Amino acid sequence: MKLASPTFGFLATLVSGVLFALSSELGPVGPLVFLAPIPLLLYALAAPRAWSVAIAALAVRLVGATFIYMVYGKIIPLPVLAIASAIFGALYVVVMLLTRVLARATPAWMAAFSYPLVLVTVEWIFGRFAPNGSFGATGNSLVDVLPLLQLASVGGLAALTFIAALVPMAIAVAISRPGERRGALLAGGLPLAAALVFGVVRLNQDYTSHARVALAAIDSTEAHAYRGEAEDVATAEAYAGVVRELGKQKPEFIVLPEKQFGGGRDGTRASAVLDAAAREAGPATLIAGFDEVLTDGSRVNAAQLLAGGPPARYVKRRLIPGLELGYTIGTGSYVAGTRGVAICKDMDFPAMIRDYGARGVELMLVPAWDFVRDGRMHSRMAVVRGVENGFAIARAAEAGRLTASDAFGRVVAEAVTTRERPATLVADLGLRAGGTIYARIGDAFAWLCAVLAAALLLRRAVAVRARSSS
Repeated sequence: MKLASPTFGFLATLVSGVLFALSSELGPVGPLVFLAPIPLLLYALAAPRAWSVAIAALAVRLVGATFIYMVYGKIIPLPVLAIASAIFGALYVVVMLLTRVLARATPAWMAAFSYPLVLVTVEWIFGRFAPNGSFGATGNSLVDVLPLLQLASVGGLAALTFIAALVPMAIAVAISRPGERRGALLAGGLPLAAALVFGVVRLNQDYTSHARVALAAIDSTEAHAYRGEAEDVATAEAYAGVVRELGKQKPEFIVLPEKQFGGGRDGTRASAVLDAAAREAGPATLIAGFDEVLTDGSRVNAAQLLAGGPPARYVKRRLIPGLELGYTIGTGSYVAGTRGVAICKDMDFPAMIRDYGARGVELMLVPAWDFVRDGRMHSRMAVVRGVENGFAIARAAEAGRLTASDAFGRVVAEAVTTRERPATLVADLGLRAGGTIYARIGDAFAWLCAVLAAALLLRRAVAVRARSSS
């Protein structure tokens, strides 16, 4: 079967779409991302007409969104999901068409870099302005491949996307241009080997200190705080009992989920119940999620830090579009020594969270609230932030997962929440001082990819102009 034939194009679209569905953030087999684009890339490099490649790329992205509809179909209106899928599809069409233009006009070794450079550039630019941050980035699929995940400590999520795209592109170029196979495979293989060696070395580094953390979630009280003050206090009392039990294991911090308490103005009654429990559980600091109306009338999604004195407060800065309308947005990070606090969706935004890494945070404490089926995906997106910035994470999510991960992306302990009983977790987390290269240089790697992609496009434009004028 010829790679340029419509039959191959149809099969390539189907296979790539299914593999992307299985390897995306919500799919079950992330490493399949190394295989997913190969059929489509083979077709894109061989097809005689650009419009057929555009249709195939759009279809691949739509099929690849299967799990998104399965997970969020009952939560987010279908028209909204359809628009989001169309946007992601349109971006992928741009990526594939630019890849096709660049790869067909360059030597094989250079062609191998066209897809990763363009993909990184498009995803990075889009992620800087998208309301959902890093959601949908290709690099998230590598969160379970620990040696490669360490690349995030140097180049951030962009470095993960780059290696996830480089390998399949090198294979596709080697197949489509057998006479130049060696150059293509070396272009893909050498960076992959270097990345694996770097990852293995980094994973063998020692911790510099440790911290014991405790996490808890009671799904059966989910959203009771919104029903009235009595329910709010009852929820606080239910959690207070769990906090007292966890306090017996002498954690440094106890983290509860996002927006579980509120009720009265400033949530004072629930705060008092939890503060009393925190005193009994001392010397632990309790981090609890509140839906509060402050004295100035503003409504905030906040994390209160209760440790026997006046509570400290962090206000969430990245709100869920549509679901958190009317909330006031927080204005800054919360850092106390080497400990930091963020809330749920905040962790989807690499540039914002990098501030914690730059300020030397070694442990992040994260109240969260998931949508049951996306618990694993959302917790793993947070794990990538930990590797980028060199901090461990204690994340307690309602209707999701309790996860404790270290600065290398190892999930040290995890528990799935349930409505049948309270879910709790206690873990001793290894911490590492010193931060990461990414925390210091930021998105330098993404910028480099954007500059190189622009250089390849300029090279192509100059070549076309030279031919047309001769």
